[in-house]
Amino acid sequence: MKRRSLYLAGITLVSLFVLFSCAKPPTAEMDQATAAVAKAQADANTTQYAPESLKRAVDSLAKMKAEADAKRYDNAKTLAQETIKLADQAIADGNAGLERAKDEAAGLIASGKSLVLEVTNALNGAKKVARIKLNFTDVTAKFNNAKATLAAAEKDQGSGNFKGAIEKGKTARTALSDILSTISSAVQAASKKK
Repeated sequence: MKRRSLYLAGITLVSLFVLFSCAKPPTAEMDQATAAVAKAQADANTTQYAPESLKRAVDSLAKMKAEADAKRYDNAKTLAQETIKLADQAIADGNAGLERAKDEAAGLIASGKSLVLEVTNALNGAKKVARIKLNFTDVTAKFNNAKATLAAAEKDQGSGNFKGAIEKGKTARTALSDILSTISSAVQAASKKK
């Protein structure tokens, strides 16, 4: 009986050894994961508008490779599947980010154009106010700079550089708002002197 138990234990150990020593890395899944991450890295929208999502996919790929190197193939296979999902999500996030950037750029440019009209009207009205203390030369120069920045934002938008359009649109909007505030303050101060 003892001999038979030892014999069965020996066969079990040998079987387990053979089973684990024959395990092979999930190369197909790992190759798919590597290709998915490479595709995400090559996508301009992903790199520009979803760098955090892309980083998660790259980190998952590194973990997958580490698990495969440690011969933990089940974990590597699971991580390969997760990496593919993360890479696909990064691409989707990049496309969504592009759409948000397009909308934001369009909104900033539209509000900037509206502010240009307001500043033009306020500046024309201020010229008619008696005893106004406003440096029209300085305000006009700032106004022209703001309009040029807004035009550059519109040009960036037209060429697909939405991040540049957003940055310039915000700069123009701030400058135009400041000019409008300066004109309004000068008009109010002149009105109080009457």
